[in-house]
Amino acid sequence: MHNWSTDTARLKENPAQYAVWRLEQQLNFGLAEGEKIERKLLEKYLPELHIDADTRNFLEFILYDKKYLN
Repeated sequence: MHNWSTDTARLKENPAQYAVWRLEQQLNFGLAEGEKIERKLLEKYLPELHIDADTRNFLEFILYDKKYLN
């Protein structure tokens, strides 16, 4: 993934912050060819991600089998 608006070298100095940023990028803008999201990272950082409610609900449904009555 190439991001022209973020200094990823500086961001990588903080692994947790980089992981959150990368997951947000992957979820909001899509994955590269053949790229996958690591389930362990997604489970760990899901509460910290800045994503829309529908995406969060879908991910919780997939990861934890949570069901919503809306």
